[in-house]
Amino acid sequence: MKNLDNFVLENFGNGISVYQCENLYKFTQDAILLAKFCNIKHTDNVLELCAGSGVISFYTYSLCPYNKLYFNEIQPEMCKIIEENIKYNNLKRKSMIFNCNLKDLKLADFSKPVDVIICNPPYQKVNNKSLINEKKEIALARHEIEVTLEEIIAKSSELIKDKGRLYMVHLASRSAELIALCHNYKLEVKKVKFIFTNNKEAYLVLIEAVKNANFGVRVLKEDVKN
Repeated sequence: MKNLDNFVLENFGNGISVYQCENLYKFTQDAILLAKFCNIKHTDNVLELCAGSGVISFYTYSLCPYNKLYFNEIQPEMCKIIEENIKYNNLKRKSMIFNCNLKDLKLADFSKPVDVIICNPPYQKVNNKSLINEKKEIALARHEIEVTLEEIIAKSSELIKDKGRLYMVHLASRSAELIALCHNYKLEVKKVKFIFTNNKEAYLVLIEAVKNANFGVRVLKEDVKN
């Protein structure tokens, strides 16, 4: 991208920074909470679905540099930002971008099943089109227009290795659906963290699911100020 006038640079530490476009959908606290929740090893190959500008991958990489960064994002404009962030952080040799609907990803696109998948998906079902933001970038990030929660989990199960890990953030109100879908696709939820603000009810849930794992889950909570 030649013109970076509308961009701000966010510093994550350990030499990793990302460009964010003020005119497009910017990352929120959800992404950082998920990144801190992930348990990623130096040897892992990590795929971020619904990647946006790749914030979660770059943040997790700043915490623990790992082997391979794969990004999947349907919007070409956001993929250009990912590409710029890869260049800025000198990660071109370790990174690959898939600009497509995640439903079109195939195992053959990767050298082997990935170790970890991370995803901050669209939260809202398309029940009322009048509530969908007129700006395309925001609408696709917030609503299940191009992909549903079930399709994300089904694709994750297809691409992840045995005992590989899926990390996802979603609305706490969809926790039961999220856990049930993971179980249906052989991804057993092993860790759950509910995120609270000043309200009595959780508003977000973070999950770690492991492919072909045994039953048994740890339930955690975190209070976050508005």
